[in-house]
Amino acid sequence: MTDIALSFRNADGAMRPDLTRCLDFMNGTPFFQRYKKESWDALRISGNSGILDVACGVGFDVIELARRYPRADVYGLDPSQGFLDLARGRAQGLANARFVRGDSRRLPFGDGRFDAVRIDRSLQHIRAPVEALREMVRVTRRGGRIVVAEPDWGTFFVYNGDRATGAKIAGFWEKSFANPYIGREAGALLQQCAVENIGCRAHALIVRDEAAADIIFDLTRVTENCVAAGVLTQDEAEGWRLATQLACESGAFLACLNIMLWDGSIP
Repeated sequence: MTDIALSFRNADGAMRPDLTRCLDFMNGTPFFQRYKKESWDALRISGNSGILDVACGVGFDVIELARRYPRADVYGLDPSQGFLDLARGRAQGLANARFVRGDSRRLPFGDGRFDAVRIDRSLQHIRAPVEALREMVRVTRRGGRIVVAEPDWGTFFVYNGDRATGAKIAGFWEKSFANPYIGREAGALLQQCAVENIGCRAHALIVRDEAAADIIFDLTRVTENCVAAGVLTQDEAEGWRLATQLACESGAFLACLNIMLWDGSIP
């Protein structure tokens, strides 16, 4: 059984079109655009800054930062060749947007190379996330900025009036993430990496539409996987789907997740 979350660990696999659709959908929503802008502001970009976006995916943030700060050199790194090919195509005409293939736990850059480094919703998928954070710190200059935006799947719930079934689905989905609680853990990990002046803000993602929830949280596939794993019976799954449809029609459906935005400076 696989799903969107598991497939992000190998983004060049068979589900890459689904992953791209998911990322493009989220990047186009006001919620994601708002917290992303806040994360960009936290980088404190000025002049000819060097910026690195770790695990950049399809390159949305790299492209937007390159457009907003034409004098900055903005790099995006990702292990997926497919994502990088797509990002390079979308960044045509932006001479200050550059993409590099690599592992976030072994960044192919020298010490202190960048003025600011960010990672967005990717530590949740990375084994040994502290290794990635240490590398981010290593390649950031003294006085530079580190920004981390990660969900806390312990705060996730989906509700259509059936709390018990929703809790089973949320609990099953949580297991698909390498680090489901990285949203709350990131601050302590940054502290371990000697980051100073650590700040944190929470952003609540609220989804009221079944179609949007299905793209962001992969609800249909996760529900099917719950049945295959014996977490739900087929009757329970069918009842859940019907209750979800009715709740959406009446406006009672709700899915919610907190994304934690952390930032700090290199001493």
